[in-house]
Amino acid sequence: MTLASTRLSLYKQLAYGSGVQPDIELILYADISEDPCLLFDVVTPDGLLQLLGNMEMGSNHLVVRDLHIGGDAEVQWGWSKLRKLGRVIAEKLNVDYIEIHGAVRTTGANPGRRPGVVRLLRPTEPQFSSRREYS
Repeated sequence: MTLASTRLSLYKQLAYGSGVQPDIELILYADISEDPCLLFDVVTPDGLLQLLGNMEMGSNHLVVRDLHIGGDAEVQWGWSKLRKLGRVIAEKLNVDYIEIHGAVRTTGANPGRRPGVVRLLRPTEPQFSSRREYS
């Protein structure tokens, strides 16, 4: 982390504990990012996820193009957890949805393939849970 990083803390009300707890933190590396290509760390209770992509903010949505994802190798992020995390971010950024256009895969399953477009809708009402899965 660098001192020039910009931090945006996202909060959600947990069904346990006392009130509002920091659950997810987005760290934008402004010193090494160049609009529209932004580098973020997403800090969760499970671990760190790194995002790199071209971000376009609309009036009610966020479009991310050429998204690259990296993170803690020990954490099994899984599709379900990534979707939930995206919905929490959409809710906290106050957008109706996030549209993701992934970059051509360099590792993992099917290298050389571009994933399909994914649209993550913001929950219609706050989702509170005692489980720590970003619900």
